[in-house]
Amino acid sequence: MSMQRGKKIPNEPRFNFVTETAYDFLLEYGYDRFPISPFKVLEDLSDQVVCLAWSEAKNILKSKDPFHLRETGAEARTIRRRDSGLYLIVYDDVNVNSADRISWTIMHEIGHIVLGHLVEFGETCLDRGGLTKKAYGTLEVEAHYFAAEFLMPTAILKYFSSITVDEISLLFGVSEEAAKKKYKRVFEATYLPQTSYDDKLIRNFYNFLDHDIDDAVYKSIYRQWGIPWKSKYVPICRKCPTCYSYILDPEAKFCYHCGSEIEVQRTYRNMFDRLSDRQKFTQIQGCSHPSLPSTDVGNKETGAIERVEYCPHCFNQDISDDALFCNICGMPLYNECSTEHTHLRLLDSFCPVCGSVSTFKDSYDQAEKRLNAISHCDISGLNSEDWIEYSHWGFTKMKLCSPRNRQCKDLPPALLYTKAFITDDEGLIVIADTDYAAAVIHKHKDTILEYAKRYDGIDYPYLEVYVVNDL
Repeated sequence: MSMQRGKKIPNEPRFNFVTETAYDFLLEYGYDRFPISPFKVLEDLSDQVVCLAWSEAKNILKSKDPFHLRETGAEARTIRRRDSGLYLIVYDDVNVNSADRISWTIMHEIGHIVLGHLVEFGETCLDRGGLTKKAYGTLEVEAHYFAAEFLMPTAILKYFSSITVDEISLLFGVSEEAAKKKYKRVFEATYLPQTSYDDKLIRNFYNFLDHDIDDAVYKSIYRQWGIPWKSKYVPICRKCPTCYSYILDPEAKFCYHCGSEIEVQRTYRNMFDRLSDRQKFTQIQGCSHPSLPSTDVGNKETGAIERVEYCPHCFNQDISDDALFCNICGMPLYNECSTEHTHLRLLDSFCPVCGSVSTFKDSYDQAEKRLNAISHCDISGLNSEDWIEYSHWGFTKMKLCSPRNRQCKDLPPALLYTKAFITDDEGLIVIADTDYAAAVIHKHKDTILEYAKRYDGIDYPYLEVYVVNDL
């Protein structure tokens, strides 16, 4: 992180440089989950950076006001020791008692370090007395922008078709104020161009985005003590008391996976028993359920209605917009409440309003069993001692299944129930659940290898396909 001194502080903040530096830092250290704790970042930088709370620094540094935080009213300050090159951060933990605010402040100071503010410019040591107001403001804006792009990257936010300010705050572990500013910048902008980093970041975070968002949001609501730190957030993500499925519908009264009532009222002898029970419940690992590839059909009168993009049982893609069942296997293509006949999401096995079974339940249960069978397939008979699971397979499948990839229309349904591994000689092994899917994948193996090389930068020498029942 050391840079040559002598440059002049720029007149204006270098937003492109800051964004690319933040993204390079994310990729270099392999971060793949949100929220990213600045304290974890400090661990990764422990050979270069020491961070102390003001109340702790008083004793260690033997100072009444470490780094003059009280005198200047600053929330944190960073210096670089000339003898060792070590960076030392001190942050205010007395006047600032918000965990999110402290995290942001620390990430802001890390931004100063990673951006080279303390070593690149001849004018700096980030001394308020040593910089002009304009120069100091430029560096502060850059560090602030770095914290925003690192903790909640624009490249990741663009991945979401819809997300609220509250969800941004919970998912990325930032304050409501920071979430509002980020939402305004990303979702109220007239144009946000694609960058060379977008696919790289989404690839690294794809497994989290595809499987673990609900868990991250739920934990952000309840933190580690089992009590919601802000009660208004509770409806955003609840957990079924019977099957522990995450419930994202604020209006749902029944679990749409098992049909159980969500808010079960219980009587406790005292408040402490209630809090203890709540804490135990929130610490139980919840579960999310996979969605099926879908498309919205309908008109102005009916509104948008979710329908499977292709039959997940027989892979039939020849489906008209008004078809209710697959014309090959008879599987329902839409989902509705069996009692009220209102339209439901495809993954709703039960109606979240009345608890009645859905018309799609049996079909969804079969699909989930096939996904689980692939997820837990046993490859021990394939000399797989040195194989590793291909961690970017989900991202590669997503790219292969893009509507832009029109040359392989039969490939998306064939990839639905698959898992991939990298062999000891760096070949690719794909496990499919039917002979038909395996045949389609084998037919398009060159395209799959091309996509894997494009996004991994690795020229895999071969691809082999096996069927799970033959293992």
